[in-house]
Amino acid sequence: MTRTAATTIYDPDLALARASGRADVRDRMLIGLLDLLDDPARGGRLLDVARYGRETAACQEAAHGAVGVARQVATPQLEALLRALEAAFEAGDLAAAERVGRRLPAAVEAVCAALGAAGSSAP
Repeated sequence: MTRTAATTIYDPDLALARASGRADVRDRMLIGLLDLLDDPARGGRLLDVARYGRETAACQEAAHGAVGVARQVATPQLEALLRALEAAFEAGDLAAAERVGRRLPAAVEAVCAALGAAGSSAP
């Protein structure tokens, strides 16, 4: 994968710059993003598409928050998916939200792989 292709998944230099040069802050934000997507104790519910119909408002709120965090930690592809998910919830289009939501696990895996390649200390 080229550097340009990799930075569409995760741009470590931009993430570090947005964290004011502090790797610990960048890493905490990345972990926070992953928790926000999947850890129910932290509001994470977006990787469980079955929850969308039962917890629509909470999922929409989680998507909205995740968009900002994804932007902050420089994960453009994941940010774009989360924006599409948020828009589907806002439009009341649960079927579209579920289609987008089914793509999130692969996007998260790509981010985790890019983190490993970039040498970040986040998971």
